[in-house]
Formats: sequence, structure tokens, C-alpha cells
Amino acid sequence: MLNFFFPFSNGASVFDGEKLCVCLIDESGNKVVGGRVFKKKNKALQIPFVRGFVYYFYGLYLYALSFFIGQKLTLSRRACGDSGKRRSRFSAYLLFAIFVMAAFLFAFIVLSLFPKIIIKKILNNNYDKLLNNLFISFFRIFLIYFIFLIFKFIPFMSNIYSFNTAGCKIFNKTAKKEVLLSRLCPLNFLNFLLNISILSIFVVSLIAAEISPIIDAFFNLAIYLLFISVCYEILYIQTQSKFLWIKDIAIITNILFTRETKTTHDEVFLVIKNEMKNYNDFAVADGDEISLSSVYAEMETKLRAQDRYEESDVDWIIANVLGLNRVEIKLKRFISQKEYRDIMRACERRAKGEPISNIFGFVEFYGLRFEVNKKVLSPRMETEILVEEVLKKIKENNAENVLDVCTGSGAIAISIAKNSNCSVTGSDISKQALAVAKNNAKNNNVNVDFVLSDIFKTLKKNKKYDIIVSNPPYIKSQDIEKLDKEVKDFDPKLALDGGEDGLDFYRKIIFESVGRLKKNGFLFFELGEGQYKSVKILMENAGFKDTQIVKDYNRIERVIYGRISN
Repeated sequence: MLNFFFPFSNGASVFDGEKLCVCLIDESGNKVVGGRVFKKKNKALQIPFVRGFVYYFYGLYLYALSFFIGQKLTLSRRACGDSGKRRSRFSAYLLFAIFVMAAFLFAFIVLSLFPKIIIKKILNNNYDKLLNNLFISFFRIFLIYFIFLIFKFIPFMSNIYSFNTAGCKIFNKTAKKEVLLSRLCPLNFLNFLLNISILSIFVVSLIAAEISPIIDAFFNLAIYLLFISVCYEILYIQTQSKFLWIKDIAIITNILFTRETKTTHDEVFLVIKNEMKNYNDFAVADGDEISLSSVYAEMETKLRAQDRYEESDVDWIIANVLGLNRVEIKLKRFISQKEYRDIMRACERRAKGEPISNIFGFVEFYGLRFEVNKKVLSPRMETEILVEEVLKKIKENNAENVLDVCTGSGAIAISIAKNSNCSVTGSDISKQALAVAKNNAKNNNVNVDFVLSDIFKTLKKNKKYDIIVSNPPYIKSQDIEKLDKEVKDFDPKLALDGGEDGLDFYRKIIFESVGRLKKNGFLFFELGEGQYKSVKILMENAGFKDTQIVKDYNRIERVIYGRISN
């Protein structure tokens, strides 16, 4: 089912079949959220030609309900709690009601009487009745367009159109970002209402039945009701269509209700989206508390602006500032002003390209916590795949000892030691990196033998291993400056630079590991994107058999391993 969304001048509401969520900007600039949960979905919205009537009448009910929920929300806030501000709010709503009634009276005069008078004077009864009615029909449609175009430049209405556009972008989105905003969702409620009005007014004016006032009224009502069903089906097809030329037809009317959005307009719908996704009821913030949904929306906006948005990063920042895990933050509704400031400071640093691990000084990897700094490479999520594959082979072959070459923070070695009974050794050329690794092993209560060594150089010459694993530097030297700021500025160059072709360390480790592995021992590597063919050839030329490739979450060849048969 398509979402209903209803724009206001200071916010919006969305109905997804089960929840009606309202988010408004109060007088203090805070986003206040409320709503209602419905017990049953309206199944009639799935029945062709019937769903148009349901969308229309149910939509009007939900629009009105959203209005009253919003009124209750803004009046219940402490910031608006004094009687003077309550009276101010009441006066605003009274003025709005008067404005609506005046608008209906104006519309009746302008659309009903004015066209007849003008066309009669212009044509002077020189044409037959049908042609005369046709001119009146087109003139009325022209007036409707003219009125709504003027509305786009009135601040009150302009805000409504911007919130409507934000809803089109975030809910029921069926087009790519680069296309016109008016193509995004032809079946938005305002466009639906306008299409019904335009088509029914055109047909009623063209026919201009003059039987009797009562019969004429019923005839005109029947036409209006007919177009409720017809317009819904037409706009539904346009909304679902994959062809832009079909959506283009809706631009004729939909463009009247679209305006460029600002950050606030988009954030309101992001707040609603988060509320509807994570919570089964609605609670109102008290006093100086801030809705966590609002914080999510603000963070997403800031990070997307810098092309750094990842939902997991947002969760990670909030969880660390609040001292909760990711499950617990989904249950939390509001935070204090201080917590908000701390979260946004971390978000600003992340938006500038600073890694999460650098902001907080640690990172989670394979269910363990690792301290990191600029002396070690921060372990990435895809490296967990390498650990997982090594642990499988340990179990299958009853492996007894493992060597982690270029251990860095010790994440791979410590994760293997924590999840197996193997004797694990980690080697690295950096003293600073080994200091970090030893501290991480202590904090995670595991024993790993960390050795200062340039690959195998200072390791015991007669010791052999069941498994050797490495996540070596694999970036081409000339590509390091092209890397994202997050990697280039915060990870040590020593842990990145893999030489001219990025394969220097693979060559050294493959060549030397042949004499360091037991018979039928395994060599595992993490790979850079596009390197699997070259590394596979190097391994096979050195005598490794049964080489296997494992892809990561993005379907990139990320891990390679093979068995030595000497």
C-alpha cells in the first residue's frame, strides 16, 4: 500500500496503514512528534476502483485527525504552556478556519460566476452552446492554475508545498534523484484532490446540465464521485510506472504542489520515518528533552551532505555517547541537551572525514573491542570475513598454531585466539603497533605471542604453522593520495603502501611462507579490490593448491586462501 502523507505549513504527517505519525516544528524550533496507532489495516485500499474512494474519504479524515493531533502536540509543549501563547495558538487556528471559509466563497464566485460573465461578454452569443461551454471549461481550468501558482509565492502555502515535495522524495519514491521533483510521486494527496477538481469541473462545465437545481446538483456530484475513482487509478498507474514519459503526464498538475525543499522539510520526514520504523507507540518529549528521532534526522542530513552517511555509523555514534548498545538505543525515545551536544560534536567530526574509531579511540571487531590510534590500521568490517574463514579451517583441520603477519592492532590474531584453542602468534615491523596489539590482547583476556619482525625475519627459523594469515598493505603507492580522507589522513601509510602495483607484500609473504607452513598448511590473505587474479597466480606459481576466493558483503573478491602440499 502507498503511504498517505499530508503537508502542513509547519510540518507533516504520514499514514502507512497502521500508524499515523505527525511531526511539527514548534515555536522554539524543536521537532515534536505524536500520532495514533490503528489496530487494523484498511484492506479496501487494495481493491481497484474502490480504493480511490477509500483514499479520498479516509484521507480527508486522516488529514483532519493529523491537524488535531498537531494542535494538541504544540499546545502541550512546555514552551507553549502559558495561557497567552495558548490564546495565540487558538487565534491562529481561528484565523486559519476563517481563511478556509473565505477561500471557498472566493472560489465559488471566481470559478462559478466570473467565467460565465467574461465568456458571455467576449463571445456575445456568437457560438453554439457546446462551444460556449468549452470556452467556459478551459477558462475555469486556467483560473485554477493561476490561483495555485499564486499560492506558491505565499509563505504559508509555499511551506506546505515544500513539505509536500519532501514527502514525495522520502516516501513513495519511485524515480531517480536527478529527475524533476514533480515526477516523484503523482499520487500525493494534494495532487489527487486537484486532479479530481480539474476533471470534474471541466466535464460539469462542458455538459452544463440545466434540468432542475436538485437534479443538476446530483448529476454534478455523480461526476465528481466518478472522477474520484478514475483519477486514483490513473495516478496510481503513473506512480508505479517505470517509464518517465508516463510520469511526465502527472507533471501538468503535480508541479503546482512542488517546491525546492530546505533541510528542515526533509528532516521532518526523516523523523517520521524513524518513528514509524522503530517505535510501536508515540510519546511526547517533556521540557528540554530532544526526540532521538530528530537527532537521527539531523545526523543523516549532515552526513549525507558530505556523502558520508551510513546508518551503522549513526547508531555507533549515538550508542557510544549514551553508553548503550545498538539494541538499547532503539528503545530510547528522548535525550538531554548535553547528550545532544555530545552526539552532534561527534557527528561533525565524522562529517569531516574522521573515522569513528579515531573519534572514540576504539572499534568493535568480531564481537570484541579494540583500542586504535594513528599508529595502526582500524580493522574494517570486511576483515571479519577473513577471520571467519580461518576459524572454519581451524575447526575442519584441528589446526594447532596460527601466525598473523602484519598484525597491526592485533584484531585478526586476537579474534582467532578468542574463538579457538590455537596457539596464535602476531608479527609486525612497528613497535607502536605491537604496543597497541598487546594492550588489546590484555583487555580481551587472550594470550597472543606478539613479535617484532619484518614479516618472517626474526621469527624462530625452525617453527612451522598450520595456518598463516595476513591483511597486508595492498594500496598502490601512486593511489594513496587518491584515497578518501578518512583513510589517507588517519591510517598509517606503513599499513597502506603495497608498492608500485600493490602486490609487494603478497610476493614476499607467499615466497617465504612456503618454508614456514606445515604440510597441507593454509595461507590466507585479505585482498584489495581487483587483486584476486594476480594474487591467485602468485600463490599457484609458488605451489599452493585448491585456491579459493570469498566475496564480501558488496560482492567484491575479498579473501583468498590456498593449501601448500610440500
